[in-house]
Amino acid sequence: MPVYDAESMRSTAGKVDGIADRIAEDKAKLRGVEGESPFGEVEDTDDPERVDDALGSFTSGMQAEFDAAHQHMTEASGALRNAIAAMSEADAQAASNLTMRGEA
Repeated sequence: MPVYDAESMRSTAGKVDGIADRIAEDKAKLRGVEGESPFGEVEDTDDPERVDDALGSFTSGMQAEFDAAHQHMTEASGALRNAIAAMSEADAQAASNLTMRGEA
């Protein structure tokens, strides 16, 4: 039967929260092109906004990926905390049952 270490799981949940925080911080730094385009005067004469739109679309897509990663990390740390709570409750119930049987 596996042995679970609640303190290690709690520590891991905290580290996963830290990863989620770093993901949110990094996403905030991903702002796309501000000011002059790093690609210079690259543009389509028929559609001058094409490069800006492509860069904006890329930035939006990357921000969505960061959002998804943040959500996964948040859910993972929550799952660890839920498992800790369930284990603690099961341990308390098992201890209570042993005590009751021992007293009888």
